Amino acid sequence: ELLELEFGYKLQEPLIINHSNIFQDVIVKTDSFTFNTSIQEQYTKLFVPNLSYTINDPMKMKIIWSGKEIRYEGLDTVDFNNIHEDSGQKNCYGVALQNKDPFFYHFTSVFEELFSHVFYLGPTRHYPQRFYHWEGSHPKDIGRWGDKTIDALLSARIDRKTILCDENKKTIEERISDWLREMNLAYTFSLERIDSKDGKDYEVRIQLTENGANIALADTGFGLSQFLPVLVLCYYAPEGSTLILEQPGIHLHPKVQSQLADLLIEVVNERKLQILVESHSEHLLTRIQRRIAEEKINNDQTALYFCRNEEGVSNIERLKMDEFGNIENWPENFFGNEMGDLFAMTDAQMERQKRIEGE
Repeated sequence: ELLELEFGYKLQEPLIINHSNIFQDVIVKTDSFTFNTSIQEQYTKLFVPNLSYTINDPMKMKIIWSGKEIRYEGLDTVDFNNIHEDSGQKNCYGVALQNKDPFFYHFTSVFEELFSHVFYLGPTRHYPQRFYHWEGSHPKDIGRWGDKTIDALLSARIDRKTILCDENKKTIEERISDWLREMNLAYTFSLERIDSKDGKDYEVRIQLTENGANIALADTGFGLSQFLPVLVLCYYAPEGSTLILEQPGIHLHPKVQSQLADLLIEVVNERKLQILVESHSEHLLTRIQRRIAEEKINNDQTALYFCRNEEGVSNIERLKMDEFGNIENWPENFFGNEMGDLFAMTDAQMERQKRIEGE
């Protein structure tokens, strides 16, 4: 079975490639391109039989890799089409690198750079621990299940990493405390070292209310421990990164699900993050619509998709949202039949009232 994938890229800075040979100079400058590939399974292993990079503007150019061969389309005036020997090294998607190609390296380098800043967080996160052991590591991210969340916080503390907020610099721990207080999830948040044989054990202390007891994270509600990795990743990931969050609002009550939208909008605007969210939360979506109407974020900065399974095939449909946050093509029963439930409840109330009055 052959799986085909396509990714489109919009670069923050233009990619400029200047190649010279004895015949002429060829300069390619673009701020966007498309990557296409096929993935196939053979003997229980996945491999890439072919891939291509396409530039549509300002010149139409396509670089096609198939096996060991690299072909060019759109640069007919210069003969780049040839077969190169493998260098013995492979790039991030398993394709052997060529030694002599003038353009292929540049696009694979951009591809790898982009995907080195993509961070995924799964829907079920690491259970809260009473104590956290830190060996001084500096993780690239917080882990697929948030298991490196505390390592990341301690790393940021040692590196004195700060976040610019309202023109003031704050540590990640301070910004997390601000959000937890604003969301009414915790009044104070602290990460403290405890006495142990090697001095490498820490605990997360939470004060839920101003006059409440200072307790361990493991003794608070489960929702807080599941939300903390989301909050940390939003500030620990390098600026300009792409986050993929599955069910970021899981175990959170409706008010906090709404405020989660404000958190995501803030880091998109201030930290230039791109965030892909998979969620069933009506409260999250409604807050995003409201913020678009309030011009806190533009509708062209957002894209909404609805997935449905039809006869075993998943289909995706883009929802059309205008500049006021209105969705034009709501799928039927998108969040259940709320109005139908209200009408049915009213009818039932009237019938019960009639029976009571008739007795």
